[in-house]
Amino acid sequence: MKNIITKLSPEQNVLKNNKGQTLYYFLIFTVILIISWAMMLNIACIIRDRIRLQNEADAIALSLATYKARVLNFLGNTNYLIGEILSLGMNPRVTQLASYSTDAIGGFPATMQSSFENPLSDLKHETFGNKKDCGIRKIKCIVDVIQKAQDLAIKSYYAYHCSILSDNVSKDYNVVLFPSCPQQNLGLKRNSKGINYYSTTNLACICLDESLHFHLLLSNKYRQSKYSWFVEGDNFSEQKVKVVLRKKAKNRKPLFSKFLGIHYPQIIIFSAASPYNVKGSMFPKVEDSFTGATKATMVLTETASLAQLVLMERAIVNASSFGPYAIPFVAAAEAAIAINYAESKIATAKLLSGKDSPIDAYLKAKSGGWGAHLVPYGKNDGIQ
Repeated sequence: MKNIITKLSPEQNVLKNNKGQTLYYFLIFTVILIISWAMMLNIACIIRDRIRLQNEADAIALSLATYKARVLNFLGNTNYLIGEILSLGMNPRVTQLASYSTDAIGGFPATMQSSFENPLSDLKHETFGNKKDCGIRKIKCIVDVIQKAQDLAIKSYYAYHCSILSDNVSKDYNVVLFPSCPQQNLGLKRNSKGINYYSTTNLACICLDESLHFHLLLSNKYRQSKYSWFVEGDNFSEQKVKVVLRKKAKNRKPLFSKFLGIHYPQIIIFSAASPYNVKGSMFPKVEDSFTGATKATMVLTETASLAQLVLMERAIVNASSFGPYAIPFVAAAEAAIAINYAESKIATAKLLSGKDSPIDAYLKAKSGGWGAHLVPYGKNDGIQ
């Protein structure tokens, strides 16, 4: 057997000495595996950073849009309150009748019975100190407070916008918001028709019996507000909030960056969100002096008007009992009240015509309410 092995050819003897022949293949595959492992880790880091930045951008955009939606809900609600308070104001000429217009706002009608004083009445009896104009003062004071609350809500959104930027200063990315500054009044504008407040002076008091009497009034300009409620501005529909995040440059380098000659790419993330209300905007679209009315305020003002007209009719029927000079005086008052009443009916008819007003706009859209959701950034919305 030994002789047979020694007689083998040189080519056959090579098979006896094959140690280390697979080492080269092992080293090559090991290098390939290490490079692949490093590349997978590098790609995983990029994907992780992109996902984290996308979540951050979505959170910032949705947070701003949600806060904006809450402010719009508040402004719409307070708009309604302004209209409701002003719809309690009456046209103050001669006698106070429903007007539903900011062209002339007087206090609630003077009480016809001395045993009861309405808190919003403009005239008080002498037994209560003969206080005047307390009703119109209350109406104006309430409206002024609501307007200041609206302005404060808008400023709170400005502060929230700035806090988003300040909270992210120390993060490993830069935040860019569009618009860079909060939109003026969230795209709304104050109704420039304004509010004209009128005080009332008791011109004459016609006593019908021991408890009932009737006031004839002289109206005087009391105060004037330049603006009233909010209406939609020219750019109101542009409520989209855009966010761009840029990852800050750091010294962190990819694995084997020198060996492979690679570096991490710059990561830029885009996101956008917008408030929405499927039922409407809650705000009138045009400027007008018409306040609108709720069922409650309409019943109150129309009932008060009817009570005054009934008493006026009683005064006309019994005009001769007030003296010889009462008849022409009462006739002139009746003519003035008739004109005032005709204007009041025209204003009341507007309530049934669906005319845009702060009350109607809110009632149409309140069931929807303002919410917020993520929206596409926009095909042509690049870094501006």
